[in-house]
Amino acid sequence: MKVLAANKYYFVKGGAERYFFELARILEERGHSVVPFAMRHEQNEESPHADLFVSHESFDGGAGPLDRVRAAARVIYSLEARRKIAALVDRTRPDVAHLHNIAHQLSPSILVVLRAKGVPVVQTLHDYKLVCPNYQMFVHGKTCERCRRWRYYRACVHRCMRGSLAQSALVCAEAYIHKLLGTYSKNVDLFIAPSQQLRERMVRHGVDPDQIVHLPYSIALDGYEPRYDSDGYAIYVGRLSIGKGLETLLSALGRARDVRFKVIGSGPLADDLEARAAREGLTNVEFVGYRTGADLKSIVAGARFVVVPSECFENSPLTVYEAFAMGKPVVGSTIGGIPELVPEGEAGLLFEPGDDEALAARLVELWNDPDRSREMGRAGRKRVESEYGPERHYERIRSIYERVTR
Repeated sequence: MKVLAANKYYFVKGGAERYFFELARILEERGHSVVPFAMRHEQNEESPHADLFVSHESFDGGAGPLDRVRAAARVIYSLEARRKIAALVDRTRPDVAHLHNIAHQLSPSILVVLRAKGVPVVQTLHDYKLVCPNYQMFVHGKTCERCRRWRYYRACVHRCMRGSLAQSALVCAEAYIHKLLGTYSKNVDLFIAPSQQLRERMVRHGVDPDQIVHLPYSIALDGYEPRYDSDGYAIYVGRLSIGKGLETLLSALGRARDVRFKVIGSGPLADDLEARAAREGLTNVEFVGYRTGADLKSIVAGARFVVVPSECFENSPLTVYEAFAMGKPVVGSTIGGIPELVPEGEAGLLFEPGDDEALAARLVELWNDPDRSREMGRAGRKRVESEYGPERHYERIRSIYERVTR
């Protein structure tokens, strides 16, 4: 089977891209052909079809009014993407198209072409863009579902896109146009939700329940060597930004000063978090910055457990998959897809998001019981092997492709 795989970035920028490349590997190792379609970027992986990738766009506003108008038009409906994906389909003749993050840089214009050329389409939903103009369902530090069932104008009222009225108006218009045209509902055969909560939230917001199925992510287990002991610290791994629960985490660590902790990552809150830790004398917390590759895996391997304290609707965070693959239990908040992945008391512990006292209690509970931590780490590894390994994922994705190509 030949699969056209579309995503705005063709390099590992975040979790969506990690899965994008992992799925391509799974398919190619089993004899299928994967044809990428993306935006041009200096960090892109090599592709024989890069000549048909769309031009780079950063949406930084451009040099003048004409640049801003051009960028806005591309967000809503990219003629370039439409033209180039048509050429790519003619060149490669795919059996099915699997879309990932296409908003803004590629735009939904490619859906119309794929339908016209008779290519069945599935799309994995890595965020809430289908029903939320700012794609996060998180605004001004709080979860938000004001746009429920196409009340997209509320995104303008609350300036949900980066606090900008102009940008909020643009994504509001984008949402209404594609809703009225039925761009997604008429041209995507099947949506894939990596978490049950995302699927249920999509349905509540108006998506046809028969048009969306649940399929968790997969993880390449051969790339993760589990280690069940530790070097005497716990960790957070991820972006240092609003919604990740980092202020709550610091408050909890102030209550649990015996817990040695490393914060791994970078982001807009980095300086504020470090300043607060210094101000409050949190000598048990170390900020180690952004790490990747073998360096990151080495730090994770030495951890007793991983904390995921999010306060936004996380979809199905790969941090949890990776922690389990490394043999580490997870202390996670009960929001979004986290509790689906972390069975309470089996492979980790849960707490209510934003409750620093409850989080502190969970940290102390697992910190003071290293034997239980090791036991949970083993349970997490078994869980990821049985539920999220490549072979099981392949069987399920193949059945999805067969369903839409009959």
